[in-house]
Amino acid sequence: MAPYAHLAVYKVCFGLDWPESDILTGLDVAVADGADVISISIGEENMPFFQDNIAIASFAAIQKGIFVSCATGNSGPFNGTATNIAPWVLTIGASTTDRKIKATKKLGNNKEFDGESLFQPKGSPSSTLLPLVYAVKFNEYSSVVVSAGYDRSLRAWDCRSHSTEPIRIIDTFLDSVMSIYLTKTEIIAGSVDGTVRTFDIRNDGTFERSRKRGITVFSDYAWSSGDQVDVWVQDSWHEAIVMDTNKIDLTSLTVQFPAQSKASIVRSWHVRPTLVWKDDK
Repeated sequence: MAPYAHLAVYKVCFGLDWPESDILTGLDVAVADGADVISISIGEENMPFFQDNIAIASFAAIQKGIFVSCATGNSGPFNGTATNIAPWVLTIGASTTDRKIKATKKLGNNKEFDGESLFQPKGSPSSTLLPLVYAVKFNEYSSVVVSAGYDRSLRAWDCRSHSTEPIRIIDTFLDSVMSIYLTKTEIIAGSVDGTVRTFDIRNDGTFERSRKRGITVFSDYAWSSGDQVDVWVQDSWHEAIVMDTNKIDLTSLTVQFPAQSKASIVRSWHVRPTLVWKDDK
Protein backbone atom coordinates (compact mmCIF):
# COMPACT_ATOMS: atom_id res chain seq x y z
CA MET A 1 0.00 0.00 0.00
CA ALA A 2 1.40 3.39 -1.02
CA PRO A 3 -1.04 6.13 0.09
CA TYR A 4 1.23 8.94 -1.13
CA ALA A 5 2.02 7.45 -4.54
CA HIS A 6 1.29 9.38 -7.74
CA LEU A 7 -0.40 7.16 -10.33
CA ALA A 8 0.07 7.72 -14.08
CA VAL A 9 -1.87 5.60 -16.59
CA TYR A 10 -0.93 5.22 -20.25
CA LYS A 11 -3.43 3.76 -22.74
CA VAL A 12 -1.66 1.78 -25.45
CA CYS A 13 -4.32 -0.81 -26.39
CA PHE A 14 -7.44 0.00 -28.37
CA GLY A 15 -9.79 -2.96 -28.55
CA LEU A 16 -8.06 -5.91 -30.17
CA ASP A 17 -5.47 -3.63 -31.78
CA TRP A 18 -2.16 -3.62 -29.89
CA PRO A 19 0.33 -1.75 -32.09
CA GLU A 20 3.89 -2.38 -30.93
CA SER A 21 4.70 1.24 -31.68
CA ASP A 22 2.06 2.40 -29.16
CA ILE A 23 3.38 0.03 -26.49
CA LEU A 24 6.94 1.28 -27.00
CA THR A 25 5.78 4.90 -27.00
CA GLY A 26 3.90 4.39 -23.73
CA LEU A 27 6.96 2.90 -22.07
CA ASP A 28 9.20 5.69 -23.38
CA VAL A 29 6.81 8.35 -22.08
CA ALA A 30 6.63 6.68 -18.65
CA VAL A 31 10.44 6.72 -18.48
CA ALA A 32 10.55 10.36 -19.59
CA ASP A 33 7.91 11.29 -17.00
CA GLY A 34 10.19 10.02 -14.24
CA ALA A 35 8.24 6.92 -13.19
CA ASP A 36 9.82 4.87 -10.38
CA VAL A 37 7.77 1.72 -11.07
CA ILE A 38 6.21 0.55 -14.35
CA SER A 39 3.49 -2.11 -14.30
CA ILE A 40 2.66 -3.68 -17.68
CA SER A 41 -0.48 -5.82 -17.93
CA ILE A 42 0.21 -6.87 -21.52
CA GLY A 43 1.61 -10.13 -22.78
CA GLU A 44 2.65 -11.39 -26.21
CA GLU A 45 3.76 -14.80 -27.45
CA ASN A 46 7.22 -15.85 -26.36
CA MET A 47 10.03 -14.88 -28.70
CA PRO A 48 13.78 -14.20 -28.46
CA PHE A 49 14.48 -11.20 -26.25
CA PHE A 50 16.06 -9.22 -29.10
CA GLN A 51 12.70 -9.45 -30.95
CA ASP A 52 10.50 -8.80 -27.89
CA ASN A 53 9.59 -5.12 -27.80
CA ILE A 54 8.47 -5.21 -24.16
CA ALA A 55 11.71 -6.92 -23.13
CA ILE A 56 13.78 -4.34 -25.04
CA ALA A 57 11.87 -1.33 -23.66
CA SER A 58 11.85 -2.67 -20.09
CA PHE A 59 15.61 -3.28 -20.30
CA ALA A 60 16.07 0.39 -21.18
CA ALA A 61 13.90 1.32 -18.17
CA ILE A 62 15.89 -0.95 -15.84
CA GLN A 63 19.10 0.76 -16.95
CA LYS A 64 17.63 4.04 -15.66
CA GLY A 65 16.85 2.50 -12.27
CA ILE A 66 13.12 1.95 -12.91
CA PHE A 67 11.50 -1.18 -11.50
CA VAL A 68 9.41 -3.03 -14.14
CA SER A 69 6.64 -5.51 -13.39
CA CYS A 70 4.89 -7.51 -16.13
CA ALA A 71 1.91 -9.85 -16.36
CA THR A 72 2.66 -13.48 -17.13
CA GLY A 73 -0.38 -13.83 -19.40
CA ASN A 74 -3.72 -15.63 -19.30
CA SER A 75 -2.78 -18.89 -21.04
CA GLY A 76 -2.13 -22.26 -19.47
CA PRO A 77 -1.72 -24.20 -17.36
CA PHE A 78 0.55 -25.77 -19.95
CA ASN A 79 4.31 -25.76 -20.40
CA GLY A 80 5.75 -22.71 -22.12
CA THR A 81 2.66 -20.47 -21.80
CA ALA A 82 4.19 -17.85 -19.47
CA THR A 83 5.05 -14.55 -21.15
CA ASN A 84 7.25 -11.58 -20.24
CA ILE A 85 9.95 -13.87 -18.85
CA ALA A 86 12.94 -11.59 -19.37
CA PRO A 87 15.21 -11.96 -16.32
CA TRP A 88 15.32 -8.19 -15.69
CA VAL A 89 11.59 -7.83 -15.06
CA LEU A 90 9.39 -9.14 -12.25
CA THR A 91 6.85 -11.50 -13.86
CA ILE A 92 3.56 -11.73 -11.94
CA GLY A 93 1.00 -14.50 -12.30
CA ALA A 94 -2.03 -15.82 -10.41
CA SER A 95 -2.54 -19.38 -9.28
CA THR A 96 -4.95 -21.47 -7.24
CA THR A 97 -4.42 -22.20 -3.57
CA ASP A 98 -6.01 -24.39 -0.93
CA ARG A 99 -5.47 -21.72 1.73
CA LYS A 100 -7.94 -19.07 2.84
CA ILE A 101 -6.75 -15.79 4.31
CA LYS A 102 -9.67 -15.12 6.62
CA ALA A 103 -10.42 -11.85 8.36
CA THR A 104 -13.41 -11.85 10.68
CA LYS A 105 -15.34 -8.67 11.38
CA LYS A 106 -17.14 -8.62 14.72
CA LEU A 107 -19.89 -6.08 15.29
CA GLY A 108 -21.04 -4.53 18.54
CA ASN A 109 -24.02 -6.92 18.67
CA ASN A 110 -21.53 -9.86 18.62
CA LYS A 111 -22.46 -10.90 15.06
CA GLU A 112 -19.45 -12.00 12.98
CA PHE A 113 -18.85 -11.86 9.23
CA ASP A 114 -15.93 -13.52 7.42
CA GLY A 115 -13.94 -11.76 4.72
CA GLU A 116 -10.38 -11.77 3.39
CA SER A 117 -7.63 -9.29 4.15
CA LEU A 118 -3.87 -9.18 4.73
CA PHE A 119 -4.01 -5.62 6.06
CA GLN A 120 -3.48 -5.32 9.82
CA PRO A 121 -3.15 -1.67 10.91
CA LYS A 122 -0.32 -1.14 13.35
CA GLY A 123 -1.53 -0.46 16.84
CA SER A 124 -5.10 -1.65 16.18
CA PRO A 125 -5.78 -4.70 18.34
CA SER A 126 -8.58 -6.95 17.14
CA SER A 127 -10.54 -6.30 20.36
CA THR A 128 -10.96 -2.60 19.53
CA LEU A 129 -14.39 -1.84 18.06
CA LEU A 130 -14.40 0.77 15.30
CA PRO A 131 -17.50 2.61 14.01
CA LEU A 132 -19.31 1.44 10.89
CA VAL A 133 -18.92 3.93 8.04
CA TYR A 134 -21.82 4.82 5.74
CA ALA A 135 -20.16 7.45 3.53
CA VAL A 136 -16.69 8.82 2.77
CA LYS A 137 -15.88 12.04 0.90
CA PHE A 138 -12.67 13.85 -0.02
CA ASN A 139 -12.47 17.60 -0.49
CA GLU A 140 -11.47 19.15 -3.83
CA TYR A 141 -7.74 18.89 -3.18
CA SER A 142 -7.89 15.47 -1.42
CA SER A 143 -6.26 17.07 1.62
CA VAL A 144 -9.20 16.32 3.93
CA VAL A 145 -11.32 13.18 4.10
CA VAL A 146 -14.56 12.98 6.07
CA SER A 147 -16.45 9.83 7.10
CA ALA A 148 -20.05 9.52 8.25
CA GLY A 149 -20.91 6.73 10.65
CA TYR A 150 -23.58 4.60 12.20
CA ASP A 151 -22.51 5.95 15.60
CA ARG A 152 -24.07 9.39 14.82
CA SER A 153 -20.73 11.04 14.15
CA LEU A 154 -18.57 12.73 11.54
CA ARG A 155 -14.80 12.27 11.54
CA ALA A 156 -12.32 14.35 9.54
CA TRP A 157 -8.70 13.44 8.80
CA ASP A 158 -5.81 15.48 7.43
CA CYS A 159 -4.49 13.42 4.48
CA ARG A 160 -1.25 15.40 4.46
CA SER A 161 -0.21 14.14 7.88
CA HIS A 162 0.86 10.64 8.85
CA SER A 163 -1.46 10.52 11.84
CA THR A 164 -4.28 7.99 12.07
CA GLU A 165 -6.12 10.20 14.56
CA PRO A 166 -8.95 12.39 13.20
CA ILE A 167 -8.40 16.12 13.40
CA ARG A 168 -12.05 16.64 14.27
CA ILE A 169 -14.94 14.53 15.58
CA ILE A 170 -18.52 15.82 15.47
CA ASP A 171 -20.85 13.61 17.52
CA THR A 172 -23.85 15.86 18.13
CA PHE A 173 -26.22 14.20 15.65
CA LEU A 174 -29.46 12.65 16.91
CA ASP A 175 -29.29 9.71 14.49
CA SER A 176 -26.91 7.89 12.13
CA VAL A 177 -25.28 10.07 9.48
CA MET A 178 -26.06 8.65 6.04
CA SER A 179 -24.77 11.22 3.53
CA ILE A 180 -22.11 13.91 3.33
CA TYR A 181 -21.07 16.52 0.77
CA LEU A 182 -17.91 18.64 0.84
CA THR A 183 -17.31 22.05 -0.67
CA LYS A 184 -14.10 24.07 -0.39
CA THR A 185 -15.12 25.34 3.05
CA GLU A 186 -18.11 23.34 4.23
CA ILE A 187 -19.17 19.88 5.33
CA ILE A 188 -22.87 19.28 4.64
CA ALA A 189 -24.21 16.18 6.40
CA GLY A 190 -27.64 14.55 6.48
CA SER A 191 -28.78 12.09 9.13
CA VAL A 192 -31.53 9.46 9.21
CA ASP A 193 -33.87 11.69 11.21
CA GLY A 194 -34.12 14.05 8.22
CA THR A 195 -31.97 16.93 9.50
CA VAL A 196 -29.16 18.50 7.50
CA ARG A 197 -26.29 20.29 9.23
CA THR A 198 -23.47 22.40 7.80
CA PHE A 199 -20.03 22.85 9.34
CA ASP A 200 -17.21 25.22 8.48
CA ILE A 201 -14.01 23.20 8.02
CA ARG A 202 -11.80 26.29 8.03
CA ASN A 203 -12.04 27.24 11.68
CA ASP A 204 -13.85 24.35 13.42
CA GLY A 205 -16.95 26.52 13.65
CA THR A 206 -20.48 25.28 13.24
CA PHE A 207 -22.96 27.40 11.32
CA GLU A 208 -26.10 28.33 13.23
CA ARG A 209 -29.11 28.37 10.96
CA SER A 210 -32.83 27.80 10.85
CA ARG A 211 -33.71 24.29 9.76
CA LYS A 212 -36.84 22.19 9.57
CA ARG A 213 -37.60 18.60 10.38
CA GLY A 214 -38.11 16.45 7.31
CA ILE A 215 -41.56 15.10 6.47
CA THR A 216 -40.00 11.64 6.13
CA VAL A 217 -36.52 10.19 6.22
CA PHE A 218 -36.17 10.62 2.45
CA SER A 219 -37.65 14.11 2.00
CA ASP A 220 -35.63 17.22 2.72
CA TYR A 221 -37.86 19.95 4.14
CA ALA A 222 -41.45 21.13 4.25
CA TRP A 223 -40.94 24.54 2.66
CA SER A 224 -43.31 27.48 3.15
CA SER A 225 -43.75 30.79 1.35
CA GLY A 226 -41.34 33.38 2.70
CA ASP A 227 -38.63 30.92 3.75
CA GLN A 228 -35.11 32.18 3.18
CA VAL A 229 -33.13 29.54 1.31
CA ASP A 230 -29.93 28.91 -0.60
CA VAL A 231 -30.32 27.48 -4.11
CA TRP A 232 -27.59 25.52 -5.92
CA VAL A 233 -27.10 27.14 -9.34
CA GLN A 234 -24.10 26.61 -11.61
CA ASP A 235 -21.76 25.10 -9.02
CA SER A 236 -22.46 27.58 -6.20
CA TRP A 237 -25.10 28.56 -3.64
CA HIS A 238 -27.29 31.66 -4.18
CA GLU A 239 -29.63 33.31 -1.66
CA ALA A 240 -33.33 33.27 -2.52
CA ILE A 241 -36.81 33.45 -0.99
CA VAL A 242 -39.50 30.80 -1.44
CA MET A 243 -42.48 32.43 -3.19
CA ASP A 244 -44.74 29.41 -3.66
CA THR A 245 -44.80 25.62 -3.34
CA ASN A 246 -46.36 23.15 -5.73
CA LYS A 247 -49.12 21.28 -3.90
CA ILE A 248 -49.08 18.46 -6.49
CA ASP A 249 -45.34 18.13 -7.12
CA LEU A 250 -43.61 18.55 -3.74
CA THR A 251 -40.19 18.57 -5.42
CA SER A 252 -40.96 21.82 -7.28
CA LEU A 253 -40.53 25.27 -5.68
CA THR A 254 -40.92 28.82 -6.96
CA VAL A 255 -38.18 31.09 -5.62
CA GLN A 256 -37.15 34.71 -6.07
CA PHE A 257 -33.46 35.67 -6.34
CA PRO A 258 -32.65 39.20 -5.06
CA ALA A 259 -30.70 39.95 -8.25
CA GLN A 260 -33.59 38.98 -10.56
CA SER A 261 -36.93 40.63 -11.14
CA LYS A 262 -38.75 37.41 -12.02
CA ALA A 263 -39.33 34.20 -10.14
CA SER A 264 -37.68 30.88 -11.01
CA ILE A 265 -38.81 27.27 -10.57
CA VAL A 266 -36.24 24.98 -8.94
CA ARG A 267 -36.15 21.44 -7.61
CA SER A 268 -36.20 20.88 -3.85
CA TRP A 269 -33.00 18.83 -3.88
CA HIS A 270 -31.17 21.98 -5.04
CA VAL A 271 -32.42 23.93 -2.02
CA ARG A 272 -31.19 24.17 1.56
CA PRO A 273 -32.00 26.51 4.50
CA THR A 274 -30.09 29.80 4.43
CA LEU A 275 -27.11 29.71 6.76
CA VAL A 276 -27.20 32.28 9.59
CA TRP A 277 -23.86 33.23 11.12
CA LYS A 278 -23.51 33.80 14.85
CA ASP A 279 -22.82 37.52 14.26
CA ASP A 280 -26.00 37.72 12.09
CA LYS A 281 -23.99 38.51 8.96
